[in-house]
Amino acid sequence: MTTIELIDKLIEITTKRPEVLSGFDWQDAQLMIELEIDNRKSLYPESQYSNLIDSIRDQFNILRSESAKSVCNKDNVSSCLILLKGLISSLPDLDFATSFLQNAAFEHEKLIHFTDNTAIVLGDSHVNFFSGNNKLTFKAIGDGINVCPNITNYKFTCLHLGPCLAYNCMNENSKYAFYKKVNFLCNNFIKPGAKICVCLGEIDIRAHVFKEKDLQKRPWEDICDNIIANYMDFLIELKSRGFRVYCWGPIASMPDNTSEEEELKALAAEGLFDQELISIGSESERNTATAYFTQKLSDECANSGITFMSIFDQMVDTNMKTDVSFLADDKCHLNSEIIKVAEKIWITHEFI
Repeated sequence: MTTIELIDKLIEITTKRPEVLSGFDWQDAQLMIELEIDNRKSLYPESQYSNLIDSIRDQFNILRSESAKSVCNKDNVSSCLILLKGLISSLPDLDFATSFLQNAAFEHEKLIHFTDNTAIVLGDSHVNFFSGNNKLTFKAIGDGINVCPNITNYKFTCLHLGPCLAYNCMNENSKYAFYKKVNFLCNNFIKPGAKICVCLGEIDIRAHVFKEKDLQKRPWEDICDNIIANYMDFLIELKSRGFRVYCWGPIASMPDNTSEEEELKALAAEGLFDQELISIGSESERNTATAYFTQKLSDECANSGITFMSIFDQMVDTNMKTDVSFLADDKCHLNSEIIKVAEKIWITHEFI
C-alpha cells in the first residue's frame, strides 16, 4: 500500500467509522510519510525541509490527541489527513527526483574532475580504497555508475561501475556492462588526456579462476592468461584514446574461513548476495594465482607502455597467506590506513 493509498483509507474510515480511530497508533503512518520526504531531502533547502517535517509532526500530534479521546472529532482528523495527503501529493515523483539528483551529482563530479584535473580511478569496489573511505561508500551518479566521495588530499575521482570482471571488460553484453559504462564516461565525463587507473581482477581470481579450472579441466594458469588477454585488450584500447593509463593490480585474497566469508556464503545460498563475492579455492591457492596474475599483467603492461602498480607483494608471506592488517573489517578490501603505503607506489609511478 502506498502512502497516498493509506491516507485515503484513513480518510474513508474517518468518514464512515470514526470510532475505530480511537486509540489508533499513528507511528507507522508518520514514519511512512517522513520517509517519503526523506527520499527527496536533497531537493530542498535545509530550512524548507525542516518546515515540512515540523508541519507533518504537528498534524500527527493532533491526530494522536484525537485518537486518545473516547470519541474522535472526525472533522479535525479529516482536515489533518487531507493536509498530509496534500503534502505528499505535492512532492516530486520519486523516479524523477532520483534521476534529477543523479544528473546533478554527475555534473557536479564532472566539474570537480575538470576543474581540479583529477585522476580517474574506475573499476570494481576496490576503487573505494583510493577515496580514503574505510567502508564501501558509493553515491549514484548514473545508471550503474557510482562515485566514492573523496575524503583524501589526493586529486582522485573514484568511479565504481559494479562488481565487474576483468575477463568481461571488453564484452558489451556483460552483466554489469563495464565496457558500455566506460565508453559513456569517456564520451561524457572524463577529460581528454586524463590519467585513468583501472582496478579489476580481484573478483576474477577469488571467485572464478578455480571454478573455471574445474569446469574447463584446464590449468588455472591458462584461465588467468585468458583473463589477462582480455584485460590488456581493454587497457590498450583505452590508451589508444589518448588517456594516460595505469593499472592497479588485484590485492591479496580474503583469508580462509573468516566469519565474513561464511556469512557471504550463507546469504548467497539464499539468493540475497552476489555469488561473485564468494571465494573458490584456498587462500594460498588464490594468492598463488594472484602472484602469477600480477607478474604476467605487469610484464604485459610494461610491453604496452601502461604503468602497472601493485601492493600485493607486501600483503603476503612466504606461505602465500594474507596479512590481515592490510584489510578492512570485511576482510576483502584494503584498510584505508594502507593508503600511506600505497602513496609511495603512486609517487614512484607518477600517478600523484
